[in-house]
Amino acid sequence: MKIMTLICMVFIFSSCSNLEKSLEKAIAYGSIQELNNINPKVEKNLLVRLYESPIYSENCFKETHGICHYRYFLSVSTFDEYPEVNIYNIKQVGEISEIKWLNKQSSDYAEIKFTFNKYTKAALNNNSSLKNKIEDILVKLTPIKYIEEKYSANNTL
Repeated sequence: MKIMTLICMVFIFSSCSNLEKSLEKAIAYGSIQELNNINPKVEKNLLVRLYESPIYSENCFKETHGICHYRYFLSVSTFDEYPEVNIYNIKQVGEISEIKWLNKQSSDYAEIKFTFNKYTKAALNNNSSLKNKIEDILVKLTPIKYIEEKYSANNTL
């Protein structure tokens, strides 16, 4: 079932002629993670997937090449008979080290906290002169609305 859903999503994405190049890379070369599988105690009212796309433009590795950062996209859809679907670009780049789905009981709404490292773990291991910065980002999303902000314990929509 998951494979069929993925194939349908790829078909839908490929039919859009004005698809952003970085989203195309995420689909072709990146990885996909089902976010509904994290925090199983939280009831999910949306289907959310995270797409990770490598950014190849920087060179933070010493004497070799590697991936310094990733770009991320979220797809979100409702569980209705005719689901509402949307794709959002997470503005923060780097590498996600932790994901936490927050328990907000609201219809067709999700809050997810992402912990970002400025550089990938591989880049930090290769180049000791890189200064890592860790940031927590809160994403509030519905099929028609996306808000990304710095995380604090009292964030609300």
